[in-house]
Amino acid sequence: MISQCPHCQKALQFTASQLEKIDAALANLKSGVLKLSCPHCKRAITVNPDGSLHQPPPPPPEARGVSAPPLNKSEVRPPPYPDISWLALSLYTDAEVVTEAPKALILLANGQGREAVGKAFAERGYQTVFPESGEDALAQMRFGRFAAVVLQDGFDGALAESPVHRQVSGLPMDIRRNLLYVIIGKGLHTMYHLEALTLSANLVINGDDVPHFETILKKGLQEMRELFEPYAEALRRAAAGV
Repeated sequence: MISQCPHCQKALQFTASQLEKIDAALANLKSGVLKLSCPHCKRAITVNPDGSLHQPPPPPPEARGVSAPPLNKSEVRPPPYPDISWLALSLYTDAEVVTEAPKALILLANGQGREAVGKAFAERGYQTVFPESGEDALAQMRFGRFAAVVLQDGFDGALAESPVHRQVSGLPMDIRRNLLYVIIGKGLHTMYHLEALTLSANLVINGDDVPHFETILKKGLQEMRELFEPYAEALRRAAAGV
């Protein structure tokens, strides 16, 4: 079985569970090839039934500017290989949850509200993390990168004195603009952007509206992309000298 991506040259490092799935897929492969997705560069890797890297055939003569010989009427060209890249969806579940999935740090007390918030993020492919305290949350933020932080007012003290709130508010802008920061509190007004701005948050949600968190999150993520993606694209173009 190949151990290195032919595109980015990085080690694939399949887990035992992934190798079992790949072996099973290859064993059930009647014809054609198996397409995997590199967990690093996301480009397709085509594998032969024996586990070796598939080398595509050379282009036809007409593609190289050479006239192809006339096709014999009795000759029937075989159909192209089937595209079974969907198999890759079940091959990287173990590793990508840990290494590739964005993480959401959720600081809410136990209850239905926390379940609703966790479910909304999990359904969008986030790895949800529920710290036991503010100190635990700060430790996890120190050693990991999060794509979202949800803080309930009062989880680690009043919001104005919350160490987690101060930590998120003071993040460098290159990190902060890629982080969705949501504050939940009884006295807040759901999706009131001016209130969110004064708290250095992307979204504020009244505690009574948490059951609708899935809908609020969908709109909040869309607004965050609309706000920051043009700026991020301008930075990329500037870095590339375009």
